[in-house]
Amino acid sequence: MDTACNRTELTSFFHRHGVLNYVAIPLEPPEPNSARPIAQELYTANPFTNEWHLFDGRDHNRSSTARYYPNKLANIHGYELLAFGLYEFPYIFEVTGNHTAGLLMELLHNLIVRKLNGTVRMVRSERTPPLPGRTEFDLTFAYTSFRAHYMHDVSLKERGGYCVLCPFHTERDFLRHLLKPFSFGIWVVLGALIVGCRLLGHLFPALFERNLLEQIFFTAGASHRQPFPTRIVSFSAAVLIFFLSEAYNAKIVSLMSDSKYFDRPESVRELIESDFKVAIPGVRVSLLAESLPGKLVSRRRADALYRERGPLLFNEYCTMTYCYLAYLQTTIGRNIHGFQQYVLRDMVSEQLRTLQLATHSPFYDTLAEYYERYFQSGIWMYRLEYMNRKLVREMRSLGSRLEEVVFHFEDLVCVWVLIVVGWVLSTVGFVAELLWVWLEHRNGLF
Repeated sequence: MDTACNRTELTSFFHRHGVLNYVAIPLEPPEPNSARPIAQELYTANPFTNEWHLFDGRDHNRSSTARYYPNKLANIHGYELLAFGLYEFPYIFEVTGNHTAGLLMELLHNLIVRKLNGTVRMVRSERTPPLPGRTEFDLTFAYTSFRAHYMHDVSLKERGGYCVLCPFHTERDFLRHLLKPFSFGIWVVLGALIVGCRLLGHLFPALFERNLLEQIFFTAGASHRQPFPTRIVSFSAAVLIFFLSEAYNAKIVSLMSDSKYFDRPESVRELIESDFKVAIPGVRVSLLAESLPGKLVSRRRADALYRERGPLLFNEYCTMTYCYLAYLQTTIGRNIHGFQQYVLRDMVSEQLRTLQLATHSPFYDTLAEYYERYFQSGIWMYRLEYMNRKLVREMRSLGSRLEEVVFHFEDLVCVWVLIVVGWVLSTVGFVAELLWVWLEHRNGLF
């Protein structure tokens, strides 16, 4: 460089372009009796410490040129790496106390904090202004607009994607089945039983002193020794009524199964063939129309439904979100709005997860090399599988706790309906019996 060049402007120029390994050689014009210019004191600057490294150009040693390029990333002296990323398990997620954790945070902590002696701050909003003197974030995750310039993106080895959440209803419609518990053929059998018992009493009063149905249902009194035909008919009627009541109870219990009432698609293909609709407010559905043909509600309609119902919209419509958010949503069971959702088995769309560094970032080479070594050592995949297994264990533990519950509170509704219906029928029968006795007594008096 010309000795008249401003040293501060020169170092600022290299700093803006992310160049750390440079050495400036100030040269004076050659003397009249010399054929080459005179080299002054060589220098380079460390932007993280504002420290100058000065070298005597006359004390030149060709065998140790590395001393002119000190590793300025060996210690960045508390430099704050400002990062922004969309929360996606297990890479970035929030834990208690607004603390950010995840696999990517572990990578940055090991590299920036432990190896380079810096700090990391992950922000939650892309509208957060960068720190003074910076025009953009040092690093962004899964929120990338690809730029045309060279080498500022690091793609992770695995792919991400979106999953579909659908509502899962557990309400049971027992009343309709209680009021119509049997088929037409069973009703014919019951009618024939009632008519037959009444006819036997009228045709053979010596053998059937009391109504058989009264003896069976209401334990009406009868003499101890009954004729053999009476015992055969009474036993047959009791066995028939017993099996009918057991079949009725078994049918009610079987109707407690959710699959008896609700269509529950488990894959994207089954979702397309079902009656479910997918509503994603605030998202251009044209981007997903090919993945879910004919299932997407228009953006305008989805926005209107969301303004009208809020989150309760997803109690009737499916929606789509990051798979980690979908699985986390299912682990909590019923949400604060009182309904439950489940996740389809397969993804709707896959995408690359990308780390993008700031323009002319000095950390690109170091981050790319460190991530490659981190992945090749097996630590990355080990931690990735560990976090996924941990999430699966939490989901299984919640599922096992739910499976231990045989009956829920709403299941008791059918029991109360049976009891109330029995009370009503008993009351009607008792009142009818009183009226009948009163009428017989009145007719007997006259």
